[in-house]
Amino acid sequence: MNSFLQIHPEDNALVALQNLPKNKTIQFKNDTSALQNDIEAKHKFATTDLNIGDAVKMYGVLVGKAMQFIPQGGLIGTHNLVHAAQNFGVRQTEYYLNASDGSKFKNRTFKGFHRADGQVGTRNYWLVVPLVFCENRDILTLKDAFLKELGYAQPDIHRQQLRHLSDYFKKYGNTDGFIFSDAADNFKENRLFKNVDGIKFLTHESGCGGTRDDANPLCALIAGYAQNPNVAGITVLSLGCQNAQFEILQFEIKKKDPNFTKPILFFEHQKWQSEYTMFIFWRRGISL
Repeated sequence: MNSFLQIHPEDNALVALQNLPKNKTIQFKNDTSALQNDIEAKHKFATTDLNIGDAVKMYGVLVGKAMQFIPQGGLIGTHNLVHAAQNFGVRQTEYYLNASDGSKFKNRTFKGFHRADGQVGTRNYWLVVPLVFCENRDILTLKDAFLKELGYAQPDIHRQQLRHLSDYFKKYGNTDGFIFSDAADNFKENRLFKNVDGIKFLTHESGCGGTRDDANPLCALIAGYAQNPNVAGITVLSLGCQNAQFEILQFEIKKKDPNFTKPILFFEHQKWQSEYTMFIFWRRGISL
């Protein structure tokens, strides 16, 4: 594995991929040189001598100019570089990254989730999102209940430790010899759905006022979340009178994936006489 990286062929700053010690020999293209400083991982060093005012390039573009002489193999940082950028132009600059050799990963596998559109997720989340900010309170209420009762809430460390201390006192009548244990050791995963990594509850301040054009970007954003390979399904809450309607969300999802098959549970408040009847009695999955 290379210990450094040139992001673009025109770059004269190399990126250390690991901590590199001073005097380490660097072979770059047809040149061999020694590092003039200790270079920490992710920091940069010069491919050639740089005089005061010389340009430093990364990603194929100007990123700064040397404030002092920087020798070949010398550390480049805020102590010797001043920010600089190229003038903006109408011509679009092409950016690309030379792909590294991936042969060692051939036929390798990992634990993931295949999606119908060909994507593969590394997590399996259910998404809960409102079409309008009026539903934010309901989103937060659901979050509090679902995370705790389905086993996804993180433990309250201090309450847990105090409970153990109280139990010890009740049993022995004193706290002599009591030792606080690491809270991580006391946390036992108790998820009801073992293949669901978590539930993500999103809120926002849009969806109601404005024009229909304002609703389209919001629905497009939610559609993007729904299409994410780490999302297994989505619950959508609607008040009913907002501009961001479920039909717009359906349209935006179809634009991104005409064959979208993930389950969507849609709840519209104004069609029900109470939250109780809506959430308890209506369990409807919508297929697009």
